[in-house]
Amino acid sequence: MRTRTITIVSTAGLLAGLTACSGGANPGTAAGAAPVPPPAVTQTVTVTATVTAPAPPAPPAPTVTVTVTATATLTAPPPATTAPPAETAPAEPADTIAGSGTFLVGTDIRPGTYRTAGPNSSSVGMCYWERSRAADGDLGSIIANENLMGQGVVTIKKTDVVFKTQGCQSWTKIG
Repeated sequence: MRTRTITIVSTAGLLAGLTACSGGANPGTAAGAAPVPPPAVTQTVTVTATVTAPAPPAPPAPTVTVTVTATATLTAPPPATTAPPAETAPAEPADTIAGSGTFLVGTDIRPGTYRTAGPNSSSVGMCYWERSRAADGDLGSIIANENLMGQGVVTIKKTDVVFKTQGCQSWTKIG
């Protein structure tokens, strides 16, 4: 905003006002005398004006282009299963027997004739096998047993309940 002060000097307006007040006669004039010119009066009028100029135009705002790319990866949890667990079929009895352990006949192993190459490398040169009529570990339950120093063969019957082996290489069904 700009403010401008303007000064106007006017003598005419003041003189007109003085002449009107005196009724047109000049008070400084006597009868028959020469007229006296009126005194010169200067009137100073100060006018203050406010001029509002439009602001210079603002430079155009720069154009800003924003590109936003968002990538979201959502991994859904696997659907909940409400079905009852499937019944697993009983495992088929094996035709190979580990060199050490106690095995149930008909459940863990099949009845039949098995062969071993003999004691494993960590044994003291002998391995042991046993057929039993019960899983109670009682000496009275043992049907047959043997300590092997080399290759061995055993026939496990359907009527046997447990076959036990210790320190042997694995047994393989041969019949």
